[in-house]
Amino acid sequence: MDLPKRIKEEVEKSNNKELYSLVENFYNKMKIDPGEPIGIITAQSIGEPTTQMILRSFHFVGIAQSQASLGLPRLVEITDARKKMKGRYMIIRLLDEYKNDIKVAEDVAKKLKELLLEDLIQEVSIDIFENKIIIELDENKMNMEDINKTELIKLLKKRLKRYTVNSDNNIVEVILKKGKPSELYLLKDNIKKMLIKGIKGIKDVTISQENNEYILYAIGSNLQEVMKIPEVDYTKVYTNDIKEIEKILGIEAARNAIFNEIKKLYNDQGLNVDNRHFMLLADVLTWYGSYLGINRYGLHAEKDSVLSKAAFETPIPIFMRASMMGESDPVLSSIDNIIINQPIFLGTGLYNIFYQAPKNKE
Repeated sequence: MDLPKRIKEEVEKSNNKELYSLVENFYNKMKIDPGEPIGIITAQSIGEPTTQMILRSFHFVGIAQSQASLGLPRLVEITDARKKMKGRYMIIRLLDEYKNDIKVAEDVAKKLKELLLEDLIQEVSIDIFENKIIIELDENKMNMEDINKTELIKLLKKRLKRYTVNSDNNIVEVILKKGKPSELYLLKDNIKKMLIKGIKGIKDVTISQENNEYILYAIGSNLQEVMKIPEVDYTKVYTNDIKEIEKILGIEAARNAIFNEIKKLYNDQGLNVDNRHFMLLADVLTWYGSYLGINRYGLHAEKDSVLSKAAFETPIPIFMRASMMGESDPVLSSIDNIIINQPIFLGTGLYNIFYQAPKNKE
């Protein structure tokens, strides 16, 4: 088989016969034989280096307070398709006209960082007898965050339309006219978590200068809202939350993110694995059009084969359910055939060879 057209054209430009021969030999070594059990080879090629992976490892993202998981915990997060990730972070780049301007970077950082009401409160208490919550604002914190007291009170009144909001200097009272006293405790927690400014989910932001460019590192993630900021280059925004990428950008973007995350994970640990194994794993995790984990509620729940499902974790309930519903199994996959002791449709089991005897002339 000849080289692919694009690679062949690039190599022929050099007019170097040795280079052409080298590329051709490398290409031939990378080819896969028909019937090769690539799934088993991928599992082996990824599984063996994983045993050498550090169990618990972290790297610091932007600032020392933020740690992103590495090693085995991060691999488990990716392959299980966890909805709630630990150590979510974003890398945010500015547009070319702003990337060298520190003032713009600082302004964007202020727009990004989540500011909750509890960050501006000195003390909050509940008066059960008068059915009200008493909030004491911290003036120093408000000055540091450049928050106007009048604007803050207006915002509280707008957000708490069902309640009466009174203010006197740094004291704000939220009065519950109707309702049980137990509602005060729930209301207190909701008020403390009220977003005053910034983007929800972005806990902290730091600015770093790299290659004469200011880059923002954010702790937490909110891809959709960050991409709306005019000064941000939305084509270069990065988040390590794959579920969020799937939701905002689609399954193909999630597949690329899975590949890049796993590849980076192994490279950082100094483990050399062929990229095609990572590509196959990323394809499997997104095969059904959504990002599913390798567990009984994810990929294995989508399988049509009863035997394949039963081979994973809970065989008895699966067999009972299948028998009650009258399900059948075509026995096509390797797992099914191994269970019932038949040759699998891979390798030598992929072909039927017949011998045709020469015809007798007579």
